[in-house]
Amino acid sequence: MPSLMLCLGALVLVIGVAELQKGPKQLWGYINIIASVFVFFVSIQWFLLN
Repeated sequence: MPSLMLCLGALVLVIGVAELQKGPKQLWGYINIIASVFVFFVSIQWFLLN
């Protein structure tokens, strides 16, 4: 399950970067990058606690 979350985090990060390349004021790009950092943080904690 954590490996699936890492893949999800990477996908959301790529989508966020692609949105920011469309224009620097794309709010969804920043939201996607913040969400991917959260997913990475949670999955790393899951690896460490289990």
